[in-house]
Amino acid sequence: MSTATEFAHTRPADQLDELISRLGTGRGGDRAIAAQVAAAAARRRRQLHIQITGRALSGRTTVLDALALLSAQETEPVDQPEQPDPVLDGDLVIYVLAGSPQAADHRLLAAVPAGRGIVVLNKADAVGARWSEAVGAAQRLAQELRMPVVPIVASVAARTRAGAVDAADLSDLRRLAVGPDVPSVLAADLFIGSGSDQDARRRLIAHWDLYGVDCALSALRADPDLPASAIIQILHSASGIDPLHKLVHRRYEQVEAVRGGELLDELVRLAARAMPGDGGRARELIQQYLAGDEALWAGLCAGLACPQVSHLAAGYPSPAPADADEALSRATRWRAVVSSDMPPAARRAALRVHNGYVRAWERMSSAGL
Repeated sequence: MSTATEFAHTRPADQLDELISRLGTGRGGDRAIAAQVAAAAARRRRQLHIQITGRALSGRTTVLDALALLSAQETEPVDQPEQPDPVLDGDLVIYVLAGSPQAADHRLLAAVPAGRGIVVLNKADAVGARWSEAVGAAQRLAQELRMPVVPIVASVAARTRAGAVDAADLSDLRRLAVGPDVPSVLAADLFIGSGSDQDARRRLIAHWDLYGVDCALSALRADPDLPASAIIQILHSASGIDPLHKLVHRRYEQVEAVRGGELLDELVRLAARAMPGDGGRARELIQQYLAGDEALWAGLCAGLACPQVSHLAAGYPSPAPADADEALSRATRWRAVVSSDMPPAARRAALRVHNGYVRAWERMSSAGL
């Protein structure tokens, strides 16, 4: 493992647990601070809470099934008569729309903290005749809502996750794709028609939705010999779920990074409040931890996740630099950012990034000697 990778993947328990242990073996003042550090560490390590919400019939349950997130929870529907709106207090809120946002949608989305919300434009196949029209609608919504918006067809995504194209479905799809009478996919009734194979057509829609059937037929017309596994991959891609997965993963990492920064802030406060005497040792131990690799890497990640400066790292393929030269280049750049005119929170974030890259440069330079 390279020095950069070692620095970037410092195990998140080792140095912090060692700090708690050493504080706990001290006298009264140290043990009291140890309890506060342990409580802060527990808050940092708790599982992230992801909420999936939206109006009734927007497809919340289907989006939940399509994403298959273990820590996600579906809320009650939004704006139900005589029912309170759900409290959106999750670490990450995935808001499902199946059309234009209404007043209640705007009200709830406005209460989601910056960086913690994602909007899913579900049933994107109904937005227009082409996927590009759904993408355009999502982009317009993103400007309106000031939040990322991803178009998907959750019903198809959930089916590709839960099952496969069985032999009967594949046989019927191939027959319909290459037959003399191309079935209409403009509406379910038109696709089912009045022929002798109505049951087979109904089964295809029940299994893959009309949009999925349309995608599968188009693929088979281009290549009639496609195997079932290839059709599943095509349907999965056509559902739009992969961009949503990537965005959720990136936001998950950002929220985790922000939590790491909050832990560091709490440790700084505890060190500052440590009283002389017993507290002097506690202050020294906390400061030693804050100067260590684990804390510096957590600070770097938290700084990069700060909304006020995150755009400055938009071109980084990874938070970890590839080599010592890149680490030094990034450290120099962020030192200039620290020196610029910016709010205190942004300056603190930039300083953490700078300090983290300085440590990476030190580690990588010494390893290359």
